[in-house]
Formats: sequence, C-alpha cells, structure tokens
Amino acid sequence: MRSLLFAILSLTAFAVHADDLHLILVNGVAEKSIAPNMLVVRFESWAKASSAQKAQEQQAVQYAQFKKQLDRFKIKKEDIETESFNVSPEYVYDQKTQVNKITGYRVSHNLEVVNRNVDEGGQFLDGIVTSRGEYAGLNVSSVGWDSDQKSKVELSVLADAVKNARARANELASAAGISIKGVHRIQHNTYNPPVAQPYMEKAVMSMRADSAAPPTELSSGQIKVRVEVQMEFAI
Repeated sequence: MRSLLFAILSLTAFAVHADDLHLILVNGVAEKSIAPNMLVVRFESWAKASSAQKAQEQQAVQYAQFKKQLDRFKIKKEDIETESFNVSPEYVYDQKTQVNKITGYRVSHNLEVVNRNVDEGGQFLDGIVTSRGEYAGLNVSSVGWDSDQKSKVELSVLADAVKNARARANELASAAGISIKGVHRIQHNTYNPPVAQPYMEKAVMSMRADSAAPPTELSSGQIKVRVEVQMEFAI
C-alpha cells in the first residue's frame, strides 16, 4: 500500500504588548497522512448458562477455540489485551409477581486484538469469526486501524510546524521593520483523529460462516497525524 503524505500548513500571527515585553504570536499547523500498519479489532467472547459457573466454563471453551485461531494467524501475546471480564445475571419480568427473576448468567470476555498484517484483514476476520450457538459465541465489537509509526511521524510534523511558524514570524518582523530577539514561549498539541470504520463487503456482525459468501473486504484509508504549535517571539 502506498503511503499518501501531505502537509497542511495554516499560520496566523499578531503582535502583542505585555508590560515591557513586545511579542509576536504565531500559530502553526502541520498534518501528514500515513497508511496504517495495524488492524485493531475488539472481540467479545461470551457464553450463558443456568449458573454462573457453567457460563464461565462455556466461555472458557469458547475462548480456547478463539485463541487457537489467533495462534493460527500468528498473533503475538503482547497484541492480545483483555479489556474487561463480566459475569452478570439475566432477568425476566414475572407479570404475576411483578418482580424480576434470574433466568441464568452471562459471561462476557472483551478483548482488543492487533493484527500487524493489514493485508490479511478480511481473511483474518473470516477465519476468526465462525458460526455461534445459542449459548456461546464470538462477537466483533469494532474494527479500526492504527500505526506504530505515529510517534515518529509526529516528530516530523512537529518540526514542520515549528519551521513554518518561525518563517512566518520572520516575515512579519521583516515587514514591520523589526527584528526577532528569540523565542519567548512555545507549546504544541497533537491530534490523532479517529479512523473511520472500514467498509465491509459482507456483514461481519452476523457471525455466520457461509462458504458460499464472498470473502470480507476491508478498506483502511489513511491515518492523519496533526500537530499545532503556538509560538511567542520576543521583538
């Protein structure tokens, strides 16, 4: 996948006078887009039974099957993270007694899994998500994209924002017939806009394995890293 790289530079500036200190304030914004190299999927392994213990046992069996599939796709241990584990009763409302009665228990094991081979994203979901039963199954909560190169890109974007902010400050000072003495203050903010959910050719959420169905196709789009700097120059 080719990386699309671009920068958006937006700069505004004005001069202020605080006590005996004369300043030029400059805002600089830079943005770059990169191709993701990580597929991030949130799964729910669940089971329900008449008792909490049976529900936990069934969920453990379901999770063991799920883990085998993750091993088949060579997902590293450090790329599997449990986000929550819940055991909760299920109720039904009794019209006669007008009270809720416990009908069973549901166990939910929610995990975040990172697949670093984004080219096999559709194949990964098709291989992991199989038919579910009435009392146990595997849900896909969300599918997204990320990159482990964002920190490196952020430094590059930060340098671009500072460089262009300084250039604009120099232009303003030159046009006003004054000179810049140095940087009085600088700060920055980084924005990582959420990556949109990918388009799927078939509904993964249905969890139904159908050999006749076409394979799942995912479109990753681009990840944007945006940095804004605020610089104050003494004049």
